[in-house]
Amino acid sequence: MVINSYEIGGLMLYYRDPYLKETEVEILERRGNEYRFSDTIFYPGGGGQPADKGYVLCGNRKIGVRHKGNLWHILDEDCPLSRVTLLLDWEWRYYLMRAHSAEHAFFRFLQNMGDARLGKANFGDVSSIVFEGDLDIHDILEAEEQLRELISKGAEIRDFWIPKDEVDMYPQLRIRKERIKEDRIRIVEIVGHDVSACKGIHVRNLSEVGDFAVTSFRAGKKKEVKFVVGEKARKYHLQASKTLREVMWPRNLNMDTLAAYLQNLEKGMRDMEEALREMSAKIPFEKVKCKGDWIYYLYLPAGNYKVLQRRAMEIANHEDIPVLYGIGKNVVCLAYPAEKEFFRKEYLQLLRSEGGKGGGKGNFVSGSAPDAKKFVEKFVE
Repeated sequence: MVINSYEIGGLMLYYRDPYLKETEVEILERRGNEYRFSDTIFYPGGGGQPADKGYVLCGNRKIGVRHKGNLWHILDEDCPLSRVTLLLDWEWRYYLMRAHSAEHAFFRFLQNMGDARLGKANFGDVSSIVFEGDLDIHDILEAEEQLRELISKGAEIRDFWIPKDEVDMYPQLRIRKERIKEDRIRIVEIVGHDVSACKGIHVRNLSEVGDFAVTSFRAGKKKEVKFVVGEKARKYHLQASKTLREVMWPRNLNMDTLAAYLQNLEKGMRDMEEALREMSAKIPFEKVKCKGDWIYYLYLPAGNYKVLQRRAMEIANHEDIPVLYGIGKNVVCLAYPAEKEFFRKEYLQLLRSEGGKGGGKGNFVSGSAPDAKKFVEKFVE
């Protein structure tokens, strides 16, 4: 049995009329700075959708308010009146409504492509979806394109309630049955596209979302998509297009040649990294006496950090001789035997005097100096 939200007695105003921006209510009970109202337009938050923002108009004063649930509200100041006006931060609420509706539609497209399993969603200026499934960047971009097309066409969004025991009558329903504790379930339907159990606040038509843009995608077992909607999405697409052309045109590239150019660039970087790794493994350290003790040292304009650190630690441990090296503009590192702690003190003292900073645990310290080459030269003088 389907029951519309406006037909259910006791439902709060944010469900009965999610577009209501202002209303007058009675104060039924007080408990310190907590007030129980007769009704509310403030959604308390839940399901990744943050709590509404707004004010209580107490006489001529606007008082910050937050709905904590069950009509109990926390006020920033006392209000002695018996009736007050609630003022909703509509810009914030409406953005969240659009983002939440967009998430429902977007994730349904992902599910249609594969075995996407929703972990959690969080909504805000930039919203995010964490999920698992065998989907890649091409699927994400395809889902974005499909959603933008659906937004441009529009789709009715309606909400209604069903008894818990009727869940199986909706085979396409996205729901986690183990989380349902109430006897009735609120359903949000994007007509012709998606049906989900949800307590959040949504727009009435998907066209109100305006636009949708995925701003980042993190791969891995737990994947994450970040997105924006509305004017933010429109500006993002414009900026992405502008940036792409600024990259292509000075290099005489176009959409057909860009991918091959980037692949060659990545191959060149991998080859360079491999060359640096080989060089870092083979280049010899210089050996000199410093204040009566031997020390190995080396400076490289570029090198592989891990390879050099491993070599330095092996020398310090096996030969009982400290190893100092610098890489690039700023990186300076020292590996030393435990019995030669004074080299660590000399290193940190010189680093501070040069305006650098650093530290470390065990017998290895690293830091950043204004000039790594000069630092190495000064240390071994």
